[in-house]
Amino acid sequence: MKPSPLLIRLLLIATGCALAVSAARIWLPTAAGLLSSAWWLGMGTLALAALLDFATGRRTDGLDGRRSLPGNLALGVEQDIGLSLRNHGLRPLRLLVSDQLPTQLCSADLPLQVQLNPGQEIHANYTATPVHRGLAAFGRIEVLASSPWQLWQCRVLLGEPQDAKVYPNFLGISSLQALSTEQSLRYLGVHQQQRRGEGLDFRQLREFRQGDSQRQVDWRASARMQKLISREYQDERDQEIIFLLDCGRRMRTRDGDLSHFDHALNALLLSAYVAIRQGDAVGLQCFAGSHSRLPPVKGEGGINLLLNHVYDLHSGTAHSDYTAAAEQLLARQQRRALVILLTNVRDEDNEDLTAAVQQLSRHHLVMVACLRERALDELLEKPVGDFDDALLNGAGRDLVARRERLLQQLRARNTILADALPSQMHMSLVETYWQLKRSGRL
Repeated sequence: MKPSPLLIRLLLIATGCALAVSAARIWLPTAAGLLSSAWWLGMGTLALAALLDFATGRRTDGLDGRRSLPGNLALGVEQDIGLSLRNHGLRPLRLLVSDQLPTQLCSADLPLQVQLNPGQEIHANYTATPVHRGLAAFGRIEVLASSPWQLWQCRVLLGEPQDAKVYPNFLGISSLQALSTEQSLRYLGVHQQQRRGEGLDFRQLREFRQGDSQRQVDWRASARMQKLISREYQDERDQEIIFLLDCGRRMRTRDGDLSHFDHALNALLLSAYVAIRQGDAVGLQCFAGSHSRLPPVKGEGGINLLLNHVYDLHSGTAHSDYTAAAEQLLARQQRRALVILLTNVRDEDNEDLTAAVQQLSRHHLVMVACLRERALDELLEKPVGDFDDALLNGAGRDLVARRERLLQQLRARNTILADALPSQMHMSLVETYWQLKRSGRL
């Protein structure tokens, strides 16, 4: 039990009245005795009320509570968390309800004020936003129950501790699951070009169309149907895609509410989902701080395996050694694959990155996905007002020019590039993957 804000205010008022009575002994000595008696009477009444209220308000044995968590939590997405409270006691309760949130979540809705009558059960919701990925450990529901006259508050812990996983923002994947591949690509804003009859795997029979080659005509089916029937092929499936994910210190750069690393994970998951829908297998290898690895997986359960593998991955403070990462991948990945290096490159990475790409290109098809820093774009767009602004603008332009020279060198070596702002990287990855798929390079 602890004093309530009401009792503290009453005690402060009583203290002020005591000072006034003391002043009255000097300025109004004739009324001082009457004022002193009134003050003592008031203090006695307050003390008696506080004792009675303490005795009747200390028991809250009939109060039960439980928490309802969503099945999954997504980074940066508001979630509704439910609290159920029931009063089995004989007196009404005024409650101030809070929740012991993990450090991964924040909420502006707590505490909640609740009036709970005897035998009543209520369900209340509050919204919380995950701000960090990983395992979120909820404590117990914390309740301050007021005494009948609201002079005291009793702290009660309800429910049981619970754990929940905070995943990367997978809601984009959820919205695509009910769509076909073509609809998914249109949803992402990717413009695909159909390339019928040029793939390697048989897809279906259909009516002959203008532009079909004679090689596509199925003469037996045409004889049965009494009209020309063509075979339609699709691109070869069952390819392997390995994401080489940079977990180094540069990926800690923030772009909006998320870090480059979180944006990279979102892009990885969406592009992996599109690839799995196409029948390809997707794997992961991390470097620079984390050496986590997931062998290529495919099928409907592949994206869930990937989600549960990366939800608690975080970037560290290590330097990104591209050559060492390439050597590790080559030692583990024997089959030819599309290797997608997700990183934030700088011009000082020239020699190391070029050497790593050359090593990988001997056995694999290599794509470098570069996260461009929005802060540089904003710096170049900022008007130059004084000498300091001119220095910053010049330094920014020099940095951008050196970075562009590095990308040009990679293009000259026939390296596939996806260069985009972090928030747009998912679209760039999917579109580049789809172009490779339709061109037959993958």
